[in-house]
Amino acid sequence: MKKSLLLIMLFISGVVVAQNSADTTKPWKFSGLGSLTLNQASFNNWSAGGENSLSGTALLKLYADYTKGKFSINNNANFKYGILSNDTYNNPIKNEDLIELNSQFNYKTSKHWSMSGLINLTTQFANGYNYPDDSTVISKFFAPAYLTVAPGMLYKPVDYFSILMTPITMKGVFVMDQALADLGAFGVDKADTLADGSIDKGTGKKVKLKLGAFVEFYFKKEIKTDMTLESKINLFYNYLEDKNIADGTLKLDFQWQTFVNYSINKWFSANFFVHFAYMPGDVFIERTGIDGKTIKVTPNDKLQIKQTFGLGLTYNF
Repeated sequence: MKKSLLLIMLFISGVVVAQNSADTTKPWKFSGLGSLTLNQASFNNWSAGGENSLSGTALLKLYADYTKGKFSINNNANFKYGILSNDTYNNPIKNEDLIELNSQFNYKTSKHWSMSGLINLTTQFANGYNYPDDSTVISKFFAPAYLTVAPGMLYKPVDYFSILMTPITMKGVFVMDQALADLGAFGVDKADTLADGSIDKGTGKKVKLKLGAFVEFYFKKEIKTDMTLESKINLFYNYLEDKNIADGTLKLDFQWQTFVNYSINKWFSANFFVHFAYMPGDVFIERTGIDGKTIKVTPNDKLQIKQTFGLGLTYNF
């Protein structure tokens, strides 16, 4: 947790320093959005039933764009963290957790085309647990982390829409916690199995590299006054063999994220987020504990869907 907070502080500090010099560096453009959403529900002798709950979600989106001549850089960062407290769990649990950093470098070759390269890093802040079991850790900071390095060509017919196409892309999956790596979490190669059925601790791989073709569709526009729509679709086809994917299953990772923000006034807004994901190389792990011998690894070849809606304090800058 301390490492993740340090990462955010360093990134924000860099943006602030650059923004302070933006008055004299005209090529730079900065913007951002910060919001805090709170939800509360209370029930007392309510005949229809219900559960007392309190939740809060903090969101920070930062943009830093540079353009000079034919060269441009587009940077954006997304930080999101939310907690939920209700009668079911003794302690608050997290219901949102995201760190995402993006940098895209472009060199214009014609009116609508550019040579381009994308770097994307995604991970999380805090431990995740196998709820309602709040003692078995199933994810951590940098376990997993996903790194994508995608050099290619960018087609941008208008300012608010672009398509990035890269025939050779490196995608890395990092599980820097050895106990999780030993179990084969998030698709890395798990540890060897000993004669008694237990795992040979320390032999699991912490890194898994993929090589394939990548396409990204990106759209960001104010679709009406005070309402902004940002949507991104990523497609990655893995050229390499993946033993976590069954024969006949398409080796295609699919991610579609859409964020809509409506500013009610300077301080209040409503936002909606939906995320579709299909990643057949990832796995579900069922076990009795982090050191348990009963381990079942199941390919996660189903469509994953996550949706949130928030209404609360927001500041645009």
